[in-house]
Amino acid sequence: MAKVHLARGSGKDSISALLEPYLKGAALKATDLVAVKIHAGEQGNTRFVGPGRVAAVVEALRLTPGRVFLTDTTVLYRGRRLCAPDYLLLSSEHGFGPPVTPPFIVADGLRGTDDVEIPLPGNSDPHPARIARVIAESDAMVVISHFKGHLLTGFGGAVKNLGMGCASRAGKLFMHSGIRPVTKASKCTGCGNCAEHCPSGAIALTPLASIDPDACVGCGECIQRCPAGAIGTDWGQEKGEFARRLALYAMAAFSSTRVLVCVNFVTDVAPDCDCLGDTGPEVVEDIGVLASTDPVALDQACLDLVTAADGASGTFSGTGRGVEKFGLLHPGTDPEAQLSEAEAVGLGSRSFDLVELGT
Repeated sequence: MAKVHLARGSGKDSISALLEPYLKGAALKATDLVAVKIHAGEQGNTRFVGPGRVAAVVEALRLTPGRVFLTDTTVLYRGRRLCAPDYLLLSSEHGFGPPVTPPFIVADGLRGTDDVEIPLPGNSDPHPARIARVIAESDAMVVISHFKGHLLTGFGGAVKNLGMGCASRAGKLFMHSGIRPVTKASKCTGCGNCAEHCPSGAIALTPLASIDPDACVGCGECIQRCPAGAIGTDWGQEKGEFARRLALYAMAAFSSTRVLVCVNFVTDVAPDCDCLGDTGPEVVEDIGVLASTDPVALDQACLDLVTAADGASGTFSGTGRGVEKFGLLHPGTDPEAQLSEAEAVGLGSRSFDLVELGT
């Protein structure tokens, strides 16, 4: 059974104590290049795991300066993370880089096309996974994830950070290819926000929003951008397929290098992901930081803790203690689907032994 360690605090001392059990397993050669997979946050977002906490993880694991670097991949949607130069600027604006943290490198190149092909586990799919080259060519990796909600998966944690976060543009397109957003004419105001942010030009205003299914890449950006809630997802069979592909890609990324430890920050738990500028009020009060070498057990432990917690005061009704909150916040999603699929492909186990520091 996988061990998951929990520190109720999120300061430097708590992080150091949390990661002490992983120091022996993190023994590295002097020449090893170590990737620290992060999410530097979209412009306007303030809830991502910040540079101070990332630096504390790097220091706690005693990673060698000059051999360790922070990394993330580009995205499908329009924003500051669409290409490497702008993402580098944004990461610097958010405080990442020397002297606070190791340097930040975009993992999939200038336009998100620099990748390597990694066979999917068990030959279960004819398409090899397209994993960002920098990640696949690193000697080892530490995965730092912000545990929070997500409109397509219910929540995002270590599994999603591995699967979607380590994929190149081609890989992201493959995972999203079964998702089809649909408009609700009764709610649409014709504001054009969705069309403005659509990366493939698939949305026209006639005068209300209309989506061309042949041009749509399934990135879900229009769903996130609509202020009226007029765009949703016609899941059908796609929900299970999306979770399956995400799990397969997470397994491919995990197997492409040596993952030293996965660290989840269950702090500033918002209903939406850090790809948004405004992610809304907190779902629960801060719970702490968790770590494990098993990303599935880690995410399951985080989900259980959020479910067991009271909803944050004055935010969401009906999200009290014992209520699975992310499925309630994102109707139509199954937050546990990615965990079931990830366990099925051999990424890890949903069974775990929770070890809380100081108990």
